[in-house]
Parts: sequence; C-alpha cells; structure tokens
Amino acid sequence: MKLILSCEHASNVLPQKFAYLKNDQDLVWTTHRAYDPGAFRLFQELLEISDFSFTYKFSRLLIEPNRSLHHPNLFSEYSKSLAKQEKRDLINLYYLTYRNKVEKCISELIKVGEQVVHISVHSFTPILNGIERNTDLGLLYDPSRKAEKKFAQIWKLNLAKELDIKIRFNYPYLGKADGFTTYLRRKFPKNYIGIELEVNQKLAKRNTFPKSLMFEIKNSLKASL
Repeated sequence: MKLILSCEHASNVLPQKFAYLKNDQDLVWTTHRAYDPGAFRLFQELLEISDFSFTYKFSRLLIEPNRSLHHPNLFSEYSKSLAKQEKRDLINLYYLTYRNKVEKCISELIKVGEQVVHISVHSFTPILNGIERNTDLGLLYDPSRKAEKKFAQIWKLNLAKELDIKIRFNYPYLGKADGFTTYLRRKFPKNYIGIELEVNQKLAKRNTFPKSLMFEIKNSLKASL
C-alpha cells in the first residue's frame, strides 16, 4: 500500500504572467475563496509518512484544480474574462500539468500491483452563506466503494481515540461531488482509495493548525494504512 498526498489549494499566489489579476487591496485574496488556510501546513506535517506528494502552487481563483474542465466554476470572476488562448494556457500549463502528474504516479503504482491511498488535504470555512458548518473534521469518500468506506471508518476510529473533536463523513461536502478524487475514481476503478480530508478553519491560527492536532491526524492516518 502506497500513500499519496496532494494539496490543491495550498496558496493564494499567482504566476507572474497573471499577477495583474490580483489587487492587494482586494481582501478576497486573503480568504478561503483564494486558498485553503492551514491546509498546506497540515500537508507538510503528513509528508513524513507519505510515499509521494504533490502541491498545486497557485490560487484557485485563477483556475480551480479540484473541479472538472466542464464545471461552471473552473474559472473565477477574476479569470472568466480572459481571452480564449489565455484560458487554454491556464488549462494546459497549470491545471493539466498538475493533475497529470498525480494521475501518472497513481497509474504507475497500480500497474505494478500496488494499492494506492490518496489523501487530498483541504480546509473549509466555518460559515458558508450564513450557515455554520457543524463539524471540526470531515472525511469525504464515495460510499459505493467498499474499500474507501472501510478505510474512512478505520481512520475515523483512530482519530476519535486521540482527539476530542467532531468528525463526520461526507460533510461539509459530499465525497462523490465533482472533484479531483471523483475523477480519479473513474480512471482507477480498482486499487485506488481517494479520501478528501477537510479540517475546519476555525481551528487554525495564522495559517496553521495546532501542532497537537496535526500530530494526531498524522499518527491516526499512519495507523490506518
């Protein structure tokens, strides 16, 4: 069994070519709409137990690497007005370059008989559209895939042994909604387990989660493999 980590919303930065889209006075770029606060630091904590890891380095407000190409929110209000060639460049140079690297790694491992556990590391805003999210940590998976369901259950049990927090399955999002892991499940119907780890940003300060929380997430994941 091999552990692959990915972090699709690690940063709010832009490539130099598109830096003009970002206005430092626009506070949106400091919020969850631009990136996942705390996610990259948690991703770094988990690197110690991973076999392979991948980070998407640019803001989701340029192009959203966790959505399908047909998704209406692939481009944000900041990038929807770009010329067709610029959008093609975003898809080919950034979106596909990143996603193809992850997919190739998984494909090569499965071809030699390995089972892949892919953890996509995210964080979520505590309140969305005026509604408070009622969990501290979410494990998102596809309930129709037995191996994913079993892994998520084992991980939740291991998390609950050490952490006094609320943990829910497929919340605050559905695991089978449009996303990178959903795409990869279609590509790899066997020997692929894709879990999105979602941690509530209310637990983060200055773009990082408490060391004790990250340590227990790491140890519980290690014990679940």
